[in-house]
Amino acid sequence: MKHQWNTGRQYDKHGQRMVAEYDSEKNRIFFSDLSRHINGYVPTGMWVNTDKHAIETLVMTNYDYGNYNASNTTLEWKE
Repeated sequence: MKHQWNTGRQYDKHGQRMVAEYDSEKNRIFFSDLSRHINGYVPTGMWVNTDKHAIETLVMTNYDYGNYNASNTTLEWKE
């Protein structure tokens, strides 16, 4: 399931648009910061809460502290 949100940080004219998607086969949450052109993933265990608030919190906490791995996958923002 894909999640998208705007953090409200002013990195470009759209703010900071984030998209994240949980990959249950790889136990990872892939994310894209579309405003800063940064793609990455956060490894998870087998059990992960996939509701919107939990995904946003997990991604942003790890992103802000640099606790993620780089990825070549860019997720798309859907209007």
